[in-house]
Formats: sequence, structure tokens, C-alpha cells
Amino acid sequence: MSSTKNRKEQYLFNIEDYKVIRCIKRGGFGVINLIRNKSNGKEYASKTNLIQTGTQNKLLVSREIRILIEIQHDTIIQFRGFSYSDFDGKKNVTILMDYMKNGSLSDLIDQEMKSLCPHDYDNTKRQILIGIARGMMILHSRHVIHRDLKPENILLDDDFRPRITDFGLSKFFDPHHSMNQSKINSGTASYMAPEVINSDNYTSKADV
Repeated sequence: MSSTKNRKEQYLFNIEDYKVIRCIKRGGFGVINLIRNKSNGKEYASKTNLIQTGTQNKLLVSREIRILIEIQHDTIIQFRGFSYSDFDGKKNVTILMDYMKNGSLSDLIDQEMKSLCPHDYDNTKRQILIGIARGMMILHSRHVIHRDLKPENILLDDDFRPRITDFGLSKFFDPHHSMNQSKINSGTASYMAPEVINSDNYTSKADV
């Protein structure tokens, strides 16, 4: 436990070194901002968790940070650090990560519906699907269930390569007790597996 805590402390960053440029997305649990480093001008995305009260919410935030620290891969959003406070000085944990200029897969699907996609979108679709499959294979091999995989949680870099993000509902699982992993109904209804909707025991297969 102490070694995990010490490793987390190495990722602390000074939030005063950054300034908010604009809000990217706001939801019931938090806000995602585009921010800029005041000294070198480099841009990042920050995720501020606005619900910090309660043991369960604190556990989810701590678990998300641990997953981001332990699982770093080209198909996973690059974690850069975290702060125990937000940009207003309030005690809301803020996570620093790479900024993906091409938005989310959900944004790209909306563009497709309006015939505004890149000219080579057929190849782009293949690249995105392969990247997501690879990323999920990495997560499951490291014993992590995402539990909220959906187009909004797939970000796209400058070359439209996917980066899986938002591990707020994710958890580690025990591969030796695969039939008793979870019965919590969590995620986004439209993308939930039947066993999750029914509150049955489910495993990493629910992500697939």
C-alpha cells in the first residue's frame, strides 16, 4: 500500500503552472478543460472530479489514477499527473492528460452522418477499430474492466489513432475468481451488456 502511495505522489503536479483555455465538456461528475502550461505553452486536457464527498467516490477517483499510472500504452490516454485541488483552489482532484485535437469517436461519427469525414475514412475506421481492440486486450491482460466503453470515451489523436479514456468506473478484477467480479449496474445504458443491465455477475467480457 505504501509503495503504491509513494508512486502516486511522484505524479503530483503544481496546478498553478497551468491556466484554463476553455471548457471541452461538462458532466454531472466533473469537467474536462483544455489547459496550457504557462511556461512552455504546451496544451493538455484536465479532468476535474467535482464529486469528492463519500468514501465510494473517493475510491473511484483513487482507482482511476492507479489504473492510469499502472497501464500506459499507445492505445490508452497518456496520463501526465494529478493535483489534489482544482483551478479554483477547491479540493477537487484534477487529472492531467494529453489533449486529443480530433475529439472523440462520437464526434467523428457525427461528422460521418453529415458527410464531413476525412477523405480516407474507410481506412481510418479500420485503424480505429483495431486500436480499440488492441487497447482493450491490454486492459484485460492487466486485469482491468473498463465498464463504460463507448464512442465518447475513445479519443482520437492527430492521425485519428484511438486512445481509450475515462476510467472513472473501471476496476481491477481477480482472474482466479472470474465468476464473481461484479454485480454493480454501472456504465451507459445504451452500451451495457445484458448481464450488466440485469445486475448479474459479469467479467471483462462485458466490455466486449
